[in-house]
Amino acid sequence: MGLIGKDAWRIKERKRKNMSQAVRQQLAPGKFKLLRHGQTHYQLAGDPTGPLLACIHGWTTASYVWEQLREEFVNLGYHVLTYDLYGRNFSDRPPNVAHTADLYSDQLTELLEQLGLGQRRLNIVGYSMGGAIAAHFVNKRIADVDRLLLIAPAGMEIRAPKAHRIAFENPEFFDPHILLALPVPLRWQFRRAAFGFWNEKPVREVRRKQFRELDYKGYVPALLASLKGILARKMIDEHERIAASNSISVKALFADGDRTIPWPDAKTLFDEWNPNQVSVRIRGAGHGLTYTHVDQIMNETRGFMALESPGR
Repeated sequence: MGLIGKDAWRIKERKRKNMSQAVRQQLAPGKFKLLRHGQTHYQLAGDPTGPLLACIHGWTTASYVWEQLREEFVNLGYHVLTYDLYGRNFSDRPPNVAHTADLYSDQLTELLEQLGLGQRRLNIVGYSMGGAIAAHFVNKRIADVDRLLLIAPAGMEIRAPKAHRIAFENPEFFDPHILLALPVPLRWQFRRAAFGFWNEKPVREVRRKQFRELDYKGYVPALLASLKGILARKMIDEHERIAASNSISVKALFADGDRTIPWPDAKTLFDEWNPNQVSVRIRGAGHGLTYTHVDQIMNETRGFMALESPGR
């Protein structure tokens, strides 16, 4: 058994609470649809007759990272869909399921169908791991998508948090589960993502909701499964096929203080894979830019997202 062994991990996970219906009724702000792998928590905002915009969140966070940007997108005229990926926030935590690009892409496809939105033209925004999901999803539905906005997107390089990488490289000493199960690495990661904006009110609210995840079973296994699944490969094929289609407007934002999706390496790869698309550097931001740099994001994307424009 390792120094931080599997028994300790099981005990820690066993003590966590279930994401029950009672918890959802008390805390969840949105509604639910039962999909193939369980309940998915979602919210729709804005004019139902407006163009549909689906927002896909990242690895350790959930749909609450969109709360400020959702209002901005609604003001632009979009009908905005935000939802929780499997294993996060109020959605179900399906056991023994590989957290691959297909799992998450299928979740969005099923949710759109259940909501009666499956035949609508689509605009997609993906943040962090959601950027990798977005690339995979759009690659499957190129003919249906008008715009793809990527914010600090994963899938450029294969990276893992330092503590977790150490665990994988030294399995005789560490169990990767327990390093994710403990609150210290998550708190450290969040503080780094917030990049100097730790105590601002919107950031404190995201922090509170993210740390609440550690109270419930299934969250940590979902993080680990994502590292082994969707985050274990580059999205070069997806990006090159989207670029070759020449039918989708694509823009990517990269934070110059991001140590999770490091700039400029990730931006360089994006530019190589998408030579005719646009990428932008957001100055002074870390990985949490969806909740720390909303104004800068909108300054860079308002023209791209404007409905009267072709998107580019």
